[in-house]
Amino acid sequence: MIAFLEGGLVEKHPTHVIVDVQGVGYHVNIPLSSYESLEVVDGRVKLLTHLYVREDAMRLYGFSSVAERDLFELLIGVSGIGPPMALTILSGIPIVDFKRLISAEDATGLTRIKGIGQKLAQRLVLEMKDKIGQISPEDFSPDAVGQADPDVLDEAAAALSGLGANPVQARKIVATVLQEMGDDAPIEEVIRRSLKSI
Repeated sequence: MIAFLEGGLVEKHPTHVIVDVQGVGYHVNIPLSSYESLEVVDGRVKLLTHLYVREDAMRLYGFSSVAERDLFELLIGVSGIGPPMALTILSGIPIVDFKRLISAEDATGLTRIKGIGQKLAQRLVLEMKDKIGQISPEDFSPDAVGQADPDVLDEAAAALSGLGANPVQARKIVATVLQEMGDDAPIEEVIRRSLKSI
């Protein structure tokens, strides 16, 4: 298995990158979260990878953190979830929030992720609640997202997403605003200030 790739960044798109490793261009599918956090140093990148092999295809998936790759590998082990849906989930919610929803067995909260209906959300909770602790803890340290009031955070982030903001970016911005203003700030003011930050 290919554990990681390190080389020159030839192309960078929200859904994939092309990395030149000693003259060979690798097409690597990535989640939006990796696109936003990918570190490029002197035109070079390092991506953790998962090689997905089927009878008719081999696809390479890349991640900017161990936690992203861990969650991806857990997700594709859930019946009915393939790599494209796993990337959609990683792109649609921060890992810390996904872990919180699974731990709380909040299937309804999971349905806010694009493409996840009630049945799939319930299956995710059922099949992942005992495994979610296996994910690398690097993304779960207390931060602005973890400290914010979940209800205010969810409502304000949903409002921003409805206005066209990326869900992951929206949650990060709202969490930062809540940290500055405090959880008791009026939701309308939180949304207004968050919109200014986008």
